[in-house]
Amino acid sequence: MKLVKVKGIVIREVTYKDNDKIITILTDTLGKVSVIAKGAKKTNSPYLASSQYLVYSEFVLYQNTGYYYLNSASVINTFYNVRVDLDKLQIAFELTKMINSVTDENQDCEKILQLFLNTVYALDKFEKDKRCIINAFKIKLFTILGFAPRQDKCSNCSKSLLDSQEEYVYYDFVSNVFLCEECKSSADLKRLVKISKATYSAILFVIRTDIKKIFSFELKSYTEFETFGQVFSDAIMSGI
Repeated sequence: MKLVKVKGIVIREVTYKDNDKIITILTDTLGKVSVIAKGAKKTNSPYLASSQYLVYSEFVLYQNTGYYYLNSASVINTFYNVRVDLDKLQIAFELTKMINSVTDENQDCEKILQLFLNTVYALDKFEKDKRCIINAFKIKLFTILGFAPRQDKCSNCSKSLLDSQEEYVYYDFVSNVFLCEECKSSADLKRLVKISKATYSAILFVIRTDIKKIFSFELKSYTEFETFGQVFSDAIMSGI
């Protein structure tokens, strides 16, 4: 029996038979995998903690008849503060639902795992505006998946958006591009989101910076950032 050691976080758990579970783990080397954890619901099970939602562990797995089974596990982080806070837990549910929607079994998910771990850690430890955390996650997730908009220039006239004196830029969520003030007049206004330069700079920061640093910015208001994150992710999800 060949054993495989991985690190990963449980992003879904369902009951299987009376005392077993099927857990979905986002791993560092196998991608997203479904694993049968036999006896995991028993109070004396060695898998009781590691098979719970949002628990990050080192797992030892084996395959039998095409299925992965849990052989042993060692907990690394339980993210306790998230799991006992209903508001934070609801955010985690929203983010794992999105991850499950955009990833397939055994797909390379190392960067997505890193992003999600960093996000859950921020929810667990930081007193940060939740709109910042949720929408920075969404923007970075779809950047990792290759859906980042053209960022530094107007899609129509190629004017530098950061260097211009215009106060606002406009995001076309249908074409997934940014437009300048002048060019937005020739576009369908129903498909545009108006964004201040400060919010635009924050969006560029999240797209371009290292995963570990994506929450290292501040805005006076996260309303526009939240609107962009929601519209951007909804538009991409509808096309996937």
